[in-house]
Formats: sequence, C-alpha cells, structure tokens
Amino acid sequence: ERLRHYYRTAIRFLARIMHEMGVDEVFIGYPYMVSQDDGNEYNTNVWWFAKIIKWLGEVLQEYGIKLHVVNEYGTSRQCSICDVEHENGRVMRGLYICPVTGIKINADLNAARNIAKRVGYEAPIPKKILSYIVTTNGVKPLTPKEGVTIETPTVKTPPQKGEEGVMLNNTVPY
Repeated sequence: ERLRHYYRTAIRFLARIMHEMGVDEVFIGYPYMVSQDDGNEYNTNVWWFAKIIKWLGEVLQEYGIKLHVVNEYGTSRQCSICDVEHENGRVMRGLYICPVTGIKINADLNAARNIAKRVGYEAPIPKKILSYIVTTNGVKPLTPKEGVTIETPTVKTPPQKGEEGVMLNNTVPY
C-alpha cells in the first residue's frame, strides 16, 4: 500500500506541475518487449509500469492533458544529438556520450529526446532539469532554487565579538 501511495502522490504532483507549466500533451515511452523477456533486476517491474501509465493517464485527463504511449525501442541506443546509432554511446547506466561531438548527456534524457523526435518534436538539451523526491510527507524539490547552484553556496558570516552567541572572556554566552 505504501508503494502505491508513493506512486499516486508522485503522479498527482507531476500532473499538477505540468498543468501549471501549460503542458497539454505528454508522450511516455513504454518498453513493449520487456514483458517478453525473462526479466532481470532492471525490468521486473513491468506490471507496475503498466499500472503507473494507467494512473497517469487518468490523472492527466482530470487536468485536460492528453497522454500518448510511444514504443521506446531503440531510443537508448540512438544519439539524440547527432541522430546516429552509436554502438558504445551508453558508456554506463545513466550516461550517454556522443562519440562524434563528445557531448555528455544523461542516458534517460537522451532516450526522452529520442521519444520526442519520434513523435515530431525537437527537444532542446535543457540547461536545468527539475528533480523531485517523493517522501511520506509529499513531494520535495531536489533542484536548487533559481539562480542558486551547487557552485554558489550560501556563506554565513561568523558572529562578531560581543554579538549574541559569542563568549566574552570565558563567560557563558548570553
């Protein structure tokens, strides 16, 4: 039940965010051939995948957003940057490097861009990816606020002598 709650919370949050962003159509890749395989540690949840797509379609419909399911076969091998299928483009789980341009891109993002191309959209390489985590208390953003990056940390200035929290002459702070 808890897993079902996490999925439904994430789906409802995603639908609300997309509605606020003005999205009117969603294209989602479906690994049709996965259910034909024996299964491994990465694809044994194909049944959950079908349920999630069903739930997503129902919630998106409430927001007036159309859901289209697209066969994602080959989208991980195809380079979304130069449109060539590279034998060794996916160097590890999560990373795709175009051998022609040398551009590094998240492997899932590469596949998503290829799905977009498959249905007629040209998706730019995003400069900022919105990331969230589903918790028991709802959905929390992982993406830093606008204008803040991991390279620009906030620096707290230390309190000056005589300010609250600083000891004076070995006395207890007041």
